[in-house]
Amino acid sequence: MSGSFQFSSQALEDLDEIWSFIARDNQSAADRVEIEIRATCERLAKFPLMGTKREDITPSAIRFWTLSKFPKYM
Repeated sequence: MSGSFQFSSQALEDLDEIWSFIARDNQSAADRVEIEIRATCERLAKFPLMGTKREDITPSAIRFWTLSKFPKYM
């Protein structure tokens, strides 16, 4: 599996906003969260069936993933 992915421009804006929000309190934590988001995206691109279906949220074939290392920022 190739694991190739690309962030959309909206996703990059969202990632910047997430980083900025966390960095107000802790820039080091913001860096760690961004690194984990990017690493998780790489893993999900390699193994797209990871994650949990949430039929209580959507009937679409969408899977959800939580960055459990950072419960403060969920």
